[in-house]
Amino acid sequence: MSNSLLCTLLWVLSFANSAYSDPSVHASAVSGSNEDAERPPDRQSGGLSTTNPVTVRPVRELIERWCTAYGDLDEKKLAALESPSIEVVDRFGELHVAKQRPDEERFWAEGFEMIYGNDFHPVCTIEEIRATRPDVMIVHAEISYSRGITLKGGEFIPPFSEIHTFLVSKDEAVWRIAAHDITMRALQENT
Repeated sequence: MSNSLLCTLLWVLSFANSAYSDPSVHASAVSGSNEDAERPPDRQSGGLSTTNPVTVRPVRELIERWCTAYGDLDEKKLAALESPSIEVVDRFGELHVAKQRPDEERFWAEGFEMIYGNDFHPVCTIEEIRATRPDVMIVHAEISYSRGITLKGGEFIPPFSEIHTFLVSKDEAVWRIAAHDITMRALQENT
């Protein structure tokens, strides 16, 4: 396998995860899987609550739209949900900074071009939403692939999952993803 192919595969892995149960469904944002996901921080960690349920709803909907666009391999929809100068840290610790919308679209498209789309079925579960300020939220979501990912060249990436941490900010009344950090983790099996 060439170095460029290996690098591309590793990049694809930085956005893939493992735990889907229905191959006919692409990404799904599981809403009620974690009862703490929208609880105010005071119930989660003993701190002061700054999370308003009215404010959480549009942020949850933003991440659910992101999950759907990701599962559909739609780089244009993903870029439309992000700030024009989004910063992404992939699971290898590499920082990617977009300067404008075409940079964001290209970032996603380069990873998606290796994936065999018919076998790409990530499941997105929002685990926690917390406000740091009224116009800034942190969202943790697990994205998983219980059956792995098949690449166009026939290679197979075994099952795995990741935690995606989104920094979401409100600018001129619009919530957008300003930063995105991806951390690899062991596949969490439902028992």
